[in-house]
Amino acid sequence: MPRTRRRTALLLAALSLCTLPLIQSAPHAEAAGPARCAPGAFPVHPGLPDGAPQGRLVALRPDAGPRGGGTQITLSGTDLSPYTRVLFGTLGPDGCFTGEEAAEVVVLSPTTLIAIAPEWPAAATVSVYAATTCGQLTNPLPYTYLG
Repeated sequence: MPRTRRRTALLLAALSLCTLPLIQSAPHAEAAGPARCAPGAFPVHPGLPDGAPQGRLVALRPDAGPRGGGTQITLSGTDLSPYTRVLFGTLGPDGCFTGEEAAEVVVLSPTTLIAIAPEWPAAATVSVYAATTCGQLTNPLPYTYLG
């Protein structure tokens, strides 16, 4: 079976196991479903249905970079898949995420991935999350955009 078909089959199998809807496909998509998010934010599912994170991030190197983005970041953790997304921003108490998605993510193994930090409008410290195929988030790690 060609590699593309195999990856597609694995993704479809993983999606069929999910009981929660996916997070929006674009970080700036308008909110859909039960969560009412402000414009530019989208609903996510922080963890499994019992509230525990699915997967875990344990290290982020480097943990700072320029506001212009483009910094290659290595994330270490558990349960990372070829379909893991990396999000930079904040998660509000309403379950809405505001921020940016890493434009490029390369998963090297179930414990290591490389992501390119997106551009950020001002110097700030934001949270970095890995999102599963089911739209669930890992624990956050801090990343600082320098002025």
